[in-house]
Amino acid sequence: MSESENQAHAGRRPRSVFDILMRGLLALVILAVLAMGIPNAFMFLQNVGDIKSADTAEADADSFDADAIMVLGASVRADGSPSPILKDRLDTAIDLYKRGVAPKLIMSGDNSDTHYNEVMNMCAYAIEQGVSKDDIFCDHAGIKTYDSMYRARYVFQAKRLVLVTNEYHLYRSMFLCKSFGIDAWGVPSDKGGYTDMAYYEEREFMARVKDFYGVILNVEPATYSGTVSLEGSGTVTQWWRKASQS
Repeated sequence: MSESENQAHAGRRPRSVFDILMRGLLALVILAVLAMGIPNAFMFLQNVGDIKSADTAEADADSFDADAIMVLGASVRADGSPSPILKDRLDTAIDLYKRGVAPKLIMSGDNSDTHYNEVMNMCAYAIEQGVSKDDIFCDHAGIKTYDSMYRARYVFQAKRLVLVTNEYHLYRSMFLCKSFGIDAWGVPSDKGGYTDMAYYEEREFMARVKDFYGVILNVEPATYSGTVSLEGSGTVTQWWRKASQS
């Protein structure tokens, strides 16, 4: 070793355990940022071009030829009336239906508890607004967005859907649709300010990460069901109506 190399080696401080730990921690932070940031960026870039206004969806309805408009559930009040965020989703979907964007509606939401049924109340609201009961299909097992999209493909056998929910939620919903082989457009239902939106958007950031890797790992839905044809009457999925008539 030359004299200059000896001097350089002598002046080099050996790495301490703290230095090694800090470098390892920094690497983990970078990996975590990438692991969370990539799914969010991918979902945005993949789907931003397929988010339409109601007018555009109506103008291009014939070329897209959607099987149905799918409404993703949100909370209902104790008296069964939709919360403001759900009401806006329903009103947007009903407007699209009446404009002829698609011939059927799929209501997908949480009915995991016998005392809580989003879907029944969503269906009842749409019927009150003049939608034919035959054109409303109910997915009672849409407990999570992942399950709703999985079931849209494998239970309702949809090939093309128009999704209606808030814009922050559309990117993940459309990503899941496309991952399960459904061509999807999204129409945002945002009509005004909602309480706790910062919380919902933060939660959605992490939900995108979870579902991105859920698709990669082929996660199974919570509930399986037999297939339902969207060409028939939606009343076959409105089990509470049958119970009340029996």
